[in-house]
Amino acid sequence: MAPYHIRKYQDQDREKVIDIFTKGILHHVPASFFHLLKQPRGFLLLLGGPGALFLGSASYVLSLLAFVGLLTILWWIARYPYSYYVDYTLHTDMRDIRKTYLSDKGSCFWVAESEGQIVGMVCARPVQEALGPKKLELLHLSVGEEHRGQGIAKSLTQTVLQFAQEQRYDNVVLDALNINYPAQRVYEHLGFWKTHEAYDSLKWKIIAVPFFYYEYTVPSSF
Repeated sequence: MAPYHIRKYQDQDREKVIDIFTKGILHHVPASFFHLLKQPRGFLLLLGGPGALFLGSASYVLSLLAFVGLLTILWWIARYPYSYYVDYTLHTDMRDIRKTYLSDKGSCFWVAESEGQIVGMVCARPVQEALGPKKLELLHLSVGEEHRGQGIAKSLTQTVLQFAQEQRYDNVVLDALNINYPAQRVYEHLGFWKTHEAYDSLKWKIIAVPFFYYEYTVPSSF
């Protein structure tokens, strides 16, 4: 395993950071696709449509084409929330990473670097709430596929937790896809607990992928 270190984001990191972020999000599409196929509505659509067509036409060719067409449609449906999220993020908070995350001491953006290459990323910014505890939101944790399983995600998360303590936050919050089991294991191992489960929007409800919402209590530095 090649050594790595974590440092703050620099402007020259942008291209690789965007690549890791985009690939990390789209990495979940196949799992969501197969998850959708296992749902009753997906199963019925995939088998019922071609089956009904075969009964009406007695054509194996038309039924096969319908089956392939429905698979393509379901793949697009499963992929859409992820591609939308990538596009939305790149046009909002990650449009200008320095302005969003490095212009205020209460937020930050880190990268993991190994042998001169960016291999992971994470960022955090305050939750804007009028009342209540001072909360920091962990966002966009992602590690390049070839570097997973080396403890980088854990180290990046610990960096956020250390930052939260230094900045005197009360809690760190985040959300994770219910199908993202590796991330859930990292968070729960570090002391996060699940507060609730919910669909972020209709797009996610359609593909039956809710989010788990986690919280971590920051220990006092005193």
